[in-house]
Amino acid sequence: MGRGRRDELGALGGRLVVRVSLALGLVLVLLTTAARGQDRAQPGSDWFRVSWAPQADGLTPTPRIEVYVHNDSSYRVTDVRLRVEGLNAESHPVGQQFTWALGDIVPGGETSFVIETMPGAATYRIAVVSFDLVSLGQAP
Repeated sequence: MGRGRRDELGALGGRLVVRVSLALGLVLVLLTTAARGQDRAQPGSDWFRVSWAPQADGLTPTPRIEVYVHNDSSYRVTDVRLRVEGLNAESHPVGQQFTWALGDIVPGGETSFVIETMPGAATYRIAVVSFDLVSLGQAP
């Protein structure tokens, strides 16, 4: 094989490497864009109302609070994740936990669940941190 032929094959191989590299780069850009598109922005305060009250039954030896999550959006949502911060009498954090509101919440609907109180907490700050959209729906 002559030198000219080897140079030609070398140039062809170099172009192939460049094309494969560009294709892989494009795939990475597309995957990154798709993943970024799946990020969930923190919902606006107009999507959910969250409130809490001491648990009313008094049957359990551990003090608990009942948390209510109301869906003000026009979407059916599920897997609503909440951050619960316990605050002392001076409004300083004394603890934090994450929990889930299980099941779907229809537009205009509400769900509730019970969690144990946090030692030293006089009040709670509770916020929705993520959720999954199920569908656009009509309020009941």
